[in-house]
Amino acid sequence: MMVNILLSVPVLATLTTLGLCDPVLRYKLGSCNSLEPVYVEENWQYPGGGDVMVDDTELNLLDDPKKSRGRNPPFSIEIGFDQYRRNREYTIRLETSQYFDSFMLHARAKDRPDGNATLVGWFVTIPTIAMDLHCLGKRKSSVADKGRPVKLGNMTFTWRAPPTDYGPIKFVASLVQGKEYTVLETKQVTFNAFPVSIRGCGREMSCFRQCSTSPTCPPDESTYMVVMTLSRNKKDVIISLGGIVEDEEEYVAVGFGDDKTHLHSMDVGVCYREGENIQLGHYLVEDKMGPPYLHRSPLILTGSDMDPRTNFIWCQFRRPIMPKTMWDLDLSQPLFHFYFHGEKNMSRIYLPEMDHIWNSKMRRNFSEITNDIQFSGRASTSIVPSPVGVCLITLAAGVVIWG
Repeated sequence: MMVNILLSVPVLATLTTLGLCDPVLRYKLGSCNSLEPVYVEENWQYPGGGDVMVDDTELNLLDDPKKSRGRNPPFSIEIGFDQYRRNREYTIRLETSQYFDSFMLHARAKDRPDGNATLVGWFVTIPTIAMDLHCLGKRKSSVADKGRPVKLGNMTFTWRAPPTDYGPIKFVASLVQGKEYTVLETKQVTFNAFPVSIRGCGREMSCFRQCSTSPTCPPDESTYMVVMTLSRNKKDVIISLGGIVEDEEEYVAVGFGDDKTHLHSMDVGVCYREGENIQLGHYLVEDKMGPPYLHRSPLILTGSDMDPRTNFIWCQFRRPIMPKTMWDLDLSQPLFHFYFHGEKNMSRIYLPEMDHIWNSKMRRNFSEITNDIQFSGRASTSIVPSPVGVCLITLAAGVVIWG
């Protein structure tokens, strides 16, 4: 008889506990697409309580969560940017004038053809009261509260942009207050194509970058970068030229010529700052002893950008492979390629010393795809130091067949 009494006590306690459970609205993996919270049973009569395993039949009898129709909700998502860049981290804030009970937050691009959401990027830092949700198979793509008996208020998150272009995106949140939920979204955030992606370097496009942090630094850590690719019809070369330019008295340049010793008749494209604007110049170098002169054939800027955080500027432009005028350089012939920084005074530019001008060592045709990295940091076993103490990696990468 004593044994039967002892066994019935925990059973009775469990039934009592279950009887005091109440349905509350929380966000689970099933909320990722619709942003609708779901009912769960919770009990917080003991430390560390929370979800209670019960038969879903009773929860299914509850009415669907009610979406708030208020025009001026007391909640908002605050972001301080209107463009996102590859692999860059951004601060996202949930701000409110009233407490709320539960939330979910993520970034969305255009929905997939099957109607499912396209979730973008991932969260790097989140509040301690929150947890990561791996929505739709994407790790850390969403954040939700842990489901605690607390009042929630303002929160700050760090979100990391993806390495690829997803087009315009929005940050979307769903918040529960009482028995209703509210869906919020930001204005569209467009994609900034700079810094240029290095995916495809050595396979689909030729790349050069100057590194000081590591022998294979990402674009964000480079001090100079050029990406060159052929247009679809193979009639133009598209050049993206960038580098750190602190003020209007500096520039970055890419040149083409037939003389790597004296730089005779080197044709140079120059990217520089002019106030808040990015400008592109075209110069001809008589030789290494004389100053570059403004070229009679202008280069047309087709895209530009400046990252105010790093002072890294970009110029994008096209050049015809076959000359269209008598002033155009014939780029169908093999030429040396030159990459360098320099100083500038008004419209006049000055060449740096020869050991600060990197050249391709061999003449190249634009149909040859290459990937070069100039590394000026600590010595590495994966690279071979040059006589001037600068390391260079050259990855041979195949040939594009002219069509």
